[in-house]
Amino acid sequence: MAGTLLVFASKQEFNFFFKNISAVVASSTPALIEPSVDAGIAGIGAVDFSANLARFFSQKKYERAFLLGICGAYPNSGLQLGDVVRVDTEVIADMGAQSRDGHFIPWGSLVSKEICYKGASPRDLPLCLAAVPEAAGGTVNCCTGTQYLGNRRESTFQIQVESMEGAAFFAVCKAFGVSGYQFRAVSNMATDRDESNRAGTFLVP
Repeated sequence: MAGTLLVFASKQEFNFFFKNISAVVASSTPALIEPSVDAGIAGIGAVDFSANLARFFSQKKYERAFLLGICGAYPNSGLQLGDVVRVDTEVIADMGAQSRDGHFIPWGSLVSKEICYKGASPRDLPLCLAAVPEAAGGTVNCCTGTQYLGNRRESTFQIQVESMEGAAFFAVCKAFGVSGYQFRAVSNMATDRDESNRAGTFLVP
């Protein structure tokens, strides 16, 4: 019977919710946490995450999947540490080319089309989840560490948060016909990197 998959990028995010389940086991195959609901760890970053999520979907049929984790919030997003958002759309915010004068050219500009990955409609969610504030996300390989880069990514793509797996999640869900939803808590501000105010950030050393 098709069920629900809760998927996490890191062992720390997984263990925050499931302290008594082996993260090593959940990284190999999703663990059954209640009837028709599994939870697994797909790995940090778009490459490992997409490969492992595709493996999970190949092993078992799921009707829906939820990506749960943390994110960085951009300076003008209005978000604060600890805020929870539902990320409905994703762009890849560091995919593109560099011009001769050093400027970043987004991939969408190079191919003359908007490239956006979308989750399933929140209308199909329970009211308590559909009511969570929505946000537009950017998937990055290199987390923001300066105010300049945070402002640039935010204004270029009109996004509020960044993570390392969101676009991959939506792309794999679409390929397998799985309804995908993404919920994240703000663990850090995507601006000048401040080691003293990380609020539990553990995605980067």
